[in-house]
Amino acid sequence: MSATDPDQKEPLFTARFAGMWTFSFVTFFSAFQLLPAVPFRILELGGNKAQAGLFLFFYTLMSALAAPITGTVADHFGRRRTLISASLVFIVFSVLYGVIRNLALLYLVAAVHGAIWSSILAASSAILTEFIPESRRTQGIALWGLASMAAFALAPPVGLFVFKFGWLTLCLELATLSLLMALAGWRLPVRDGDRPTTRPDIRDSWDFRVMATAVSLAVTAFGYGGITSYVAIFSLERGIHPESLFFTVSAATIAVVRIFTSHLGDRLGPKAILYPSLLSIPIAFVLLATAHSRMQLAGSAVLFGAGFGSMYPAFASFILAHTDPARRARTFGSIVGAFDTGIAIGSFAMGQIGERWSLGHAYWVAAAISCLAVPIFLVTSRRFTAEAANGTGVASSIEHA
Repeated sequence: MSATDPDQKEPLFTARFAGMWTFSFVTFFSAFQLLPAVPFRILELGGNKAQAGLFLFFYTLMSALAAPITGTVADHFGRRRTLISASLVFIVFSVLYGVIRNLALLYLVAAVHGAIWSSILAASSAILTEFIPESRRTQGIALWGLASMAAFALAPPVGLFVFKFGWLTLCLELATLSLLMALAGWRLPVRDGDRPTTRPDIRDSWDFRVMATAVSLAVTAFGYGGITSYVAIFSLERGIHPESLFFTVSAATIAVVRIFTSHLGDRLGPKAILYPSLLSIPIAFVLLATAHSRMQLAGSAVLFGAGFGSMYPAFASFILAHTDPARRARTFGSIVGAFDTGIAIGSFAMGQIGERWSLGHAYWVAAAISCLAVPIFLVTSRRFTAEAANGTGVASSIEHA
């Protein structure tokens, strides 16, 4: 039996895995309290609904643009050190949100906040891949991702409840959570591993091989941005209650898929999971665009959750098998950059389509754009693996796949 045979069941649930899971949960629990409450704060300050939606646009867009750079910095500065430093800076941002009353300044802080947020996404992902068994990489990434899903399910109602006691109260609570994030990062039973021997070069921050392949994720993220921003409004327009139904069903589906099927990516290979996942997304958007009942909306949410629940872990596993372990924060930064660009553009564009025509038309557009995912991945992944084989990319062993 091969040393990388997944049947040997190398330990996955270790103290380090639990530490990273906890850190990620606290991080996303803080973010998912802020994001649903900010639009209400903007309305309080005299903004309109369109201005309320701009916060997520600036936050996500700057996360996308900065992620490759902050990932590169984390590789050289130290990934664990990056988590601690960014968490401490988040305390300052939480206080600023509490006292700012000018919308332009609020958007500026959101943009800087989003840029630093990307460093946490890149660094924490890189740390995780250092100690999960390679033979269980897809499963490990999938189960770790449940931390953000748990936070997504629990944080919004908590944040909106705290918001009833005042915006400043919520911001002070978020500052406390940021302090807990820093303590959790400091307590992580990991240390910064080997760093690149060369000095950081901003011009080398963008791994264009990874970003080109990640465009296949970006075209699916286009519709994801539209779901995050508008599916609740769409449900009300179609007379479907509760308006949170899509979120609840898709989140539950993602959890079930990741818990019970994520190991298949390590047994069958990431592409065997990735292609069906990418194919399911446009079908889910078609079902959503035509939904006029709870059952139809729930069916779309199940298919969407099944696709998204499997897509990212399989994609990340494929990319990591062909890139340099010493530069994994940069690798994840490039993935985040492509994915968050899709979310930001999709959220903005689908809002414009929905305003001019209807949200149903917007989801039809998302379905059409997500059909490009498989052709893009077919073309770019071939070039990606060919360059890795020729020595232009550093590949780790993929015998288990």
